[in-house]
Amino acid sequence: MMESLKTWIIGITVSSMLLGAADTMVTQSGIKRVLRLAGGILLLIVLLGPLAGISGGEVAFTSAGLQQEAEALEEQFRQEQQNTLAAIIAEEVSAYISDKAQTMGISCEVRVETKVGGEGVPVPVRVRLETPYHPELSAWIEEELEIPEERQIWQEE
Repeated sequence: MMESLKTWIIGITVSSMLLGAADTMVTQSGIKRVLRLAGGILLLIVLLGPLAGISGGEVAFTSAGLQQEAEALEEQFRQEQQNTLAAIIAEEVSAYISDKAQTMGISCEVRVETKVGGEGVPVPVRVRLETPYHPELSAWIEEELEIPEERQIWQEE
């Protein structure tokens, strides 16, 4: 009897913790509502399981499925966050290069490509400039942004 009570309480605690962690990881309201509904049903099953005769193995299987789903959602969130950060960095570096080119009297459109660096942060790796080659701007890009000349693509004259 005590072992069953202990298993029941542990099941409630683990389910609640997993649901709380999954709830904090999900930011999209539609997914959050579905997660809360599924979590509420799971918690209800765990709470009423001893009365309905549901074994702990069935609940553990459901918990494992929810944990896998939560991990998949977390990975999706990380990927979206990485893409957003890469877009922001590319936009800011493009504006930085454009401003520098303008101070040199060069009018150009700039597009920057990024790649995830060693610390997991996107870094600029290639730049496309819609203007003929300008050695002074090229040297500045190489020195300031560490984008070598071979990864600088200039518009042909």
